[in-house]
Amino acid sequence: MLTLKQLVYKEIFEMKERRKKETFGTYYIFYILTIIYTITIPVAIHVDGTFDILYSYIFLWIGYISIWFLYNYLYAVKENGTMQNIFLKYQFIPVDMDMLFLAKIIILARFIIIHILPAQILAFIYRAYCVYKYSCKFFDVLLLLPVISGIIYFIILSIIIYKRRRAAIL
Repeated sequence: MLTLKQLVYKEIFEMKERRKKETFGTYYIFYILTIIYTITIPVAIHVDGTFDILYSYIFLWIGYISIWFLYNYLYAVKENGTMQNIFLKYQFIPVDMDMLFLAKIIILARFIIIHILPAQILAFIYRAYCVYKYSCKFFDVLLLLPVISGIIYFIILSIIIYKRRRAAIL
């Protein structure tokens, strides 16, 4: 039986290999969208404190599309030209499905943190600049938009992974 730590490392390695083989390098789109996500943070955080819902939606959708594009490989594997549920692959390997699900959630959290952390740091830096330059208030909802969006992405993708796990068990 594999330990949780071994399973996490194995899954990260296999996910990278699947992305390289199955997408012919197009997984770099995730990194490009992550950069766009990080750069759009000043657009979403206005100086005067007004809440522009259009910018917030654009910001959230760029993040969601980039994370979905990459994390499809957390619960799907391409076999014989079709996408299959990855939990079905592990039915014949001596792995506890609950431990595999936990490993997938840990990997998901790890990559969402990598995705959200630069945007949140940039948001704090930009807000500190705005406080210094324009004398606006530091804390508001828009300042924490990257963290809020990360929590939303984590919940959505965790539910998707859980449904894939349940479908493999039934």
